[in-house]
Amino acid sequence: MIGREENELLSRVGPGTPCGDLMRRYWHPVTPTALLLENPVRKIKILGEELVLYKDRGGSLGLIGPRCAHRLAHLEFGVPEKHGLRCCYHGWLYDQSGRCLEQPLEPPDSTYKDKISVPAYPVQEMGGLVWAYLGPEPVPLLPRWDLFVRQDGFRQIMGHWLPCNWLQVMENRGDLGHVVYLHGRLHQYVLERQGRLTDDPTRRFNATMKAHEGDLKRGVFTRYRTLPNAYGFTKGTLKSDQSEDDPTWNVGMNPVLFPYTLHSGHRQRIRQVYQIGVPVDDTTTWHISYHCYVFPPEVAVPKQTVVPFVDIPIKNDKGEYILDYVLGQDMVAWYAQGELTDRTQEHLTNTDRCLLDYRKLLREQIEVVSRGGEPMNVFWNPQENARLEPPVPLQTEVREGGQFYRGNYHKVAAGGTSYMDDDVDRYCPDRALLQDLFRKVEEVQRKEAAAG
Repeated sequence: MIGREENELLSRVGPGTPCGDLMRRYWHPVTPTALLLENPVRKIKILGEELVLYKDRGGSLGLIGPRCAHRLAHLEFGVPEKHGLRCCYHGWLYDQSGRCLEQPLEPPDSTYKDKISVPAYPVQEMGGLVWAYLGPEPVPLLPRWDLFVRQDGFRQIMGHWLPCNWLQVMENRGDLGHVVYLHGRLHQYVLERQGRLTDDPTRRFNATMKAHEGDLKRGVFTRYRTLPNAYGFTKGTLKSDQSEDDPTWNVGMNPVLFPYTLHSGHRQRIRQVYQIGVPVDDTTTWHISYHCYVFPPEVAVPKQTVVPFVDIPIKNDKGEYILDYVLGQDMVAWYAQGELTDRTQEHLTNTDRCLLDYRKLLREQIEVVSRGGEPMNVFWNPQENARLEPPVPLQTEVREGGQFYRGNYHKVAAGGTSYMDDDVDRYCPDRALLQDLFRKVEEVQRKEAAAG
C-alpha cells in the first residue's frame, strides 16, 4: 500500500508533473509508420500533449503543435507540401522546427511570418514506428534496441488502446504470479463458456493448472525477486523445493527495460516480443505488441518494405471483452483496476516483490531528474547505441514452463483451433505466412534429425 500523494507522483505524466518530467527524457513511439502511408497527417497525443504528426512530400517528418498560430485551425486538416505542412484555412506553412515559412495571403513584403512559430519536437522512424522526444535539449540518441534494428527479423506490430493509466500496465511486467490464474483458470473458464474447452494437456492453460495443482498437493510455493542490470531488471522465480543455484533464480527471465518495455522470449526462440505501454495521458495507454520472428537461415523469409500494423479492439461486436487469448487476459487485469487505480486500498503479498522493486526504481529515477541528473537508459554514444541487447537468457538456461506451444503455431490443437489462437499473434497481419514459415522450420528440423 502507498499513500495518495505517492500514487499521484508515480502515475501522472502530464506536463509539469515529476513523472512527466522523467518521461520527457525518453523517446516514445507515437504511431506506426504504416499508418502514415494511409494518411501522412495524423493527430496524436503523448504524455498528455496533443500534437500533429506529418510526413511532407519531401519525406521529412514533423511533429508540431496542433493549431495554426493564425486563427487556431487544427493542423490535422493540414496539407503536406514538398517542405512542411500547410494550414487548410489561410495557407500558413510550417516546417518541422515549427517555424512559419509562408503566409501566402499577406503582402509580398510582409515579414510577419518570421515572428511566428508553433511548438515542435524531434521525431524519427525506426523499426516500423515513429518516435518522438518531448524533453529538453540536447536531444539524446534514439535507443536502438535489438528487435527494432536487427537485420534478420520478420516484424508484425499490433496495438490496443486501453482505458487505464500506464503504470497499471507496467506493474504487470513485474508480476509473474498472475500466470496461473489469469492465463490458466480464467482461460479455461472463458473457453468453457464458449463451449470450446478441451482436456488437451498440451494447451497452455491446462498444463499451467495441472502444474499448479501438483504444487499445491506438495505444499510448494514460489518466491520472486528482481535481478537488476544496466537497463532495468530480469525477474527471478524459485519453487520452494528448488536449489537457489537454479537459473530461474539467478538468471531470471523476461527483462524489463525502463521505463515501460518488457522483452518476452529467449534468444534461441523464433518468437521474440517487446510489449510497450506508451503513456498517452493519465487514463489512456497505447499498448504495442511488437513482434520480431527470427527464423533459421535455412528458411527463406520474404523481405518487408513496410512493417504491417493492426489496431485490435478490446471488445467484440457484441460489446463483450475479448478474453480468450493471453494478452487479452493481461489487459483486462490492467483496466479492471479502473482508469487510475487507488493504490491506497491495495494489500500486497509475496507475489508483488518485483512490482515493489519497480516502484522503487521509478521513484529513484524521478528523484534523479528532480535533482537535475540524468536517468537510466539515456544514450549519447553512437557506438554504445549501435544495437542494444537486453540480457535475455538463453532458452537452455531457463525451463520452458508451459511455453512449448509457441513453437507449434502452425498446428491445430484439440478442439480444432490453432495454437496461435491462444496468443495475440492470431491477429498478425501476416498470420498465414507466419504459420507457413513455422511449418517450414519443422520440415528443416525433421530433415536434420533424419540426417543424424
